[in-house]
Amino acid sequence: MKKYVSILLALVLVLALAACGSSSNKKDEASLTLTAGKLAVSAEIGYPPMEYFDEDGSTPIGFDVEMMTEIAKRMGLELELIDTAWDGIFAGLDSDKYDMVMSSCSITPQRQENYLMSKPYVQNAIELLVPVDSDITGIDTVAGKKVAVQGETTSHDYLRDNETGCEIMDYDKVINCFDELKLGRVDAVLTDSVVAAYYLGDDLDSYKVVWVNSDAEPIGVTFKKGNTALCDAVEKVLDEMFADGTAAKIATKYFGDSAGVDGIR
Repeated sequence: MKKYVSILLALVLVLALAACGSSSNKKDEASLTLTAGKLAVSAEIGYPPMEYFDEDGSTPIGFDVEMMTEIAKRMGLELELIDTAWDGIFAGLDSDKYDMVMSSCSITPQRQENYLMSKPYVQNAIELLVPVDSDITGIDTVAGKKVAVQGETTSHDYLRDNETGCEIMDYDKVINCFDELKLGRVDAVLTDSVVAAYYLGDDLDSYKVVWVNSDAEPIGVTFKKGNTALCDAVEKVLDEMFADGTAAKIATKYFGDSAGVDGIR
């Protein structure tokens, strides 16, 4: 009997150790995040003014970057910012590579079907931006023109879903779209209003917005379905940041003096 008890205890110990080893990469039940003490956030760092690299080419800055930094700080967590190509950013969320995506994610019905999205923290819509001397006057006048978009964004979806007659020029990053516009290789850029405002601010005399989609596309934080606890915790911090003026202060830094709380939420 003692022999069998000893064997049983040894088996229990082996199973316990195996369980501990297999759960080392799993979410701690006592933690809201995949790794206790850390908030892993994915963003495509190439989307100014939301997330982009500083002049040194390596330091992430931008509205989203400062917002997520403050969120992690208030939650008592260490921020781990993971730069991810946009076309794979949601797949990474699906496979638990990070806790959430905070990268100018428009809240759309399709995304809400597949993911849990927070309430909006930035108001947004897609806009058509052209050179000031362009003969394009709106989205209904782009037939035969080259319109640049960042691939697999809602702007890209709009052009694919609507018969505008334009030639869709899709690029990996929105920065490439504006580079091509400046070089005269495309006729227009379709992008988020927050991004259009950033580029207009640099060159008001050269470019103008000629169309704004009537369907708003507010921006939210994206989580895996079922991750309600983390979503609720992040929303609580966002509410605090809007209430105490922190969000407005960060917005003014990146969107200009005209950015108020009502304009970004």
